[in-house]
Amino acid sequence: MATLDIIGKSNPRYDALPKADGSMPYGEDMMPPGALFCGVLYTPVPYGRLKSIDTRAAERIPGVAAVLTARDIPGKNLRYGSNTPKHDGQPILVEDKIEFTGDALAVVGAETREALEAGITAIKVEIEASEGIWTTRHNEDTAEKRQVCDFEVKRGDIKSAFAEAEVVVERTYKTQLAEHAFLEPASGSSWIEEDGVLTIRVGTQLIEYYRAIAAMLGIPQSRVRHLGTYVGGGFGAKGMLTVEPYLALLTHLTKRPAIMAMGREEGIRTTVKKHPFVMHYRTAASKEGKIIGMEVDVVGDAGAYPYKSNLFLLGAMCIATGPYEVPNAQIRCHGYLTNNPITNAMRGVGSNQVCFAYENQINLVAKELGMDRFELRKRNFIQKGGKLATGQEIPFKPNLEGCLESAIKALGAPSKAEPGKRIGQGIAANITGYGRPFDDANAAVHIEPDGSAVVRVSAPDIGAGQGATLQSITAEVLGLRLDQVSTRLSDSATTPLSGITAGSRQTMMAGNAVRSAAEEVLKALLKGASALLEAAESDIRISGGEAWVTSAPERRVSAGMAAGKAKELGESLHCSHGFTTPGHEYENPERYMGGMGGWADYTFGVHATEVEVDIDTGEVNVLKHVAAHDVGRALNPQSVEGQFEGGAVMGIGYALHEEITMTEGDCKSQSFHEYLIPTSSDIGDFQSVILECGEGAGPYGARGVGEPPCNNAPAAVALAVNEAIGKVVYELPITPERVFRTIQGKKTNGRNGR
Repeated sequence: MATLDIIGKSNPRYDALPKADGSMPYGEDMMPPGALFCGVLYTPVPYGRLKSIDTRAAERIPGVAAVLTARDIPGKNLRYGSNTPKHDGQPILVEDKIEFTGDALAVVGAETREALEAGITAIKVEIEASEGIWTTRHNEDTAEKRQVCDFEVKRGDIKSAFAEAEVVVERTYKTQLAEHAFLEPASGSSWIEEDGVLTIRVGTQLIEYYRAIAAMLGIPQSRVRHLGTYVGGGFGAKGMLTVEPYLALLTHLTKRPAIMAMGREEGIRTTVKKHPFVMHYRTAASKEGKIIGMEVDVVGDAGAYPYKSNLFLLGAMCIATGPYEVPNAQIRCHGYLTNNPITNAMRGVGSNQVCFAYENQINLVAKELGMDRFELRKRNFIQKGGKLATGQEIPFKPNLEGCLESAIKALGAPSKAEPGKRIGQGIAANITGYGRPFDDANAAVHIEPDGSAVVRVSAPDIGAGQGATLQSITAEVLGLRLDQVSTRLSDSATTPLSGITAGSRQTMMAGNAVRSAAEEVLKALLKGASALLEAAESDIRISGGEAWVTSAPERRVSAGMAAGKAKELGESLHCSHGFTTPGHEYENPERYMGGMGGWADYTFGVHATEVEVDIDTGEVNVLKHVAAHDVGRALNPQSVEGQFEGGAVMGIGYALHEEITMTEGDCKSQSFHEYLIPTSSDIGDFQSVILECGEGAGPYGARGVGEPPCNNAPAAVALAVNEAIGKVVYELPITPERVFRTIQGKKTNGRNGR
């Protein structure tokens, strides 16, 4: 790969220092003068009907400025993206039906926090509670009514494959309801600007929600402005509406600024969760160690409202065979509504659940064949041009062999076990998509006559350095120093719309749009430099904020002088550009949401874990973890390493600790005392291995890396535990109780432990 000036180097991010010293303003850090404190009354029962709501006592409390219910909503009482043709969506405020404990009944605005709490408490409601549905195991009538999606794909001759197989392995795997556990609570403020435009300033992963707010208020979309802040973690949950509708409704109706910050219990209770999956796998292999068939059935719990469960179960179906070439496959993924918390996007969107299952299957097949588990993987790794079960070709080099060898080498020989302990090592490969079909993003680049540049994109920066990445691309293309480029993000009034920061998509989507826009501006810059230096444009080089003649480097001018001359010549110093991904062609596109199945490209990797298991207690201690992925090209290696670490740690927590516990719709996990996320002491020695084959759909060959490291970490941990105890744990999280009962040969919590 060619050496570039900025791309490929670990340049300090411009947001690093303000985040470190605490000066970076987040959602709760701006309180408009005279703002009302905004809060919400949630349903006390998970399922039933709201018969009446009496706000009169609350309205009489000193300091309470407004109490709003569903009848006060002037426009559509519907949360964006939460409905389907078959199913009603989630209302902003309940009018009648209550579907889960996160449903909101009323919004209160008050002068003080004390008055706010008193006002919420004083609201009287009459609710007819009913018995809800807490499981995806329904009778036939109920199943049809509550089914939100049913996808199926067939490839090859699955019947013959299983008939001819030397080995058939059949198992069922289960994963849990998981919380995003972002550290910054959902928060923001709202006000009306001098021109009458309603403005909301909220930490979000998608500022395009201003359109949903306009629909709720019954006003033109141009009368709502959404300002995004830097986000202290989102992982998918802040890709949905959180505090925005309550703030907007309160400000619109009272004409007062407002501020709202969810408490931890409130956030866990109301925000979306990771889908629990039940996955039944049958894997067929030949005596030569080739996976010749795979039959998969995945059932997902969509929770109380459909949202985008169909999209994520479709995604799981597309990669359910893992990073392997499987010539014969039959995969079904279907989801059902329950009265549990809503499930939606969470780092991995279906990838980490199926990885836990298919990597367990690979190890079990290897054991049945008497073959080395690494050799079995090598014989079946998908290659460039290989096809997934859907028929989609892999467009770039996966380099799975390189990832596997690097991970094994970095993990090293097993540690020596202490008395009463056992050591196990696990290796898990994965495939993760990035960039959806029919996706689009827009960006603008402008260079001033002094040579400084501004890049404008709506993409929220959720902590992964999206803004710094776009700054680096702009500086690289225009030949400027980083300090000459400013980044403006997340303002629906001034930044071109680039969609959600999720799905590992922004580097590819916004990054390609920025690169294209900057390349157009570069043409003007070269013309200005050419005129000043009296040389052909093809003989001009721009780097470090200067332009010179390549054949006579002593002849040079500043980028500012070149830009100024370009302006004199009438050249445009501004360009807006878009980037769009095509859809995929399938034999039956109606089975793939019109071609929405799969991703634009895929990132591959291998994780290796070493664990220590206490045989007497079942306690698992991670000793080492290695994350190896081929990222195509690392635009900023330090940022890539940060994604490896953050993603893998999240995956380790998902494997060992994290689970939202529910009792008939009642959430028992109300804080980080009950919902345990990993700390630095839970991770052991960590090593990142960044491989670069130079191929990827993003700018300069980069691939999306935000989600992939989260996806095979749980499987790697699980396989390490299995090796340590000599048995297989089929359900996440791998708690000490579950490990102990597996060692004893007992079922865990009465569930299927085949």
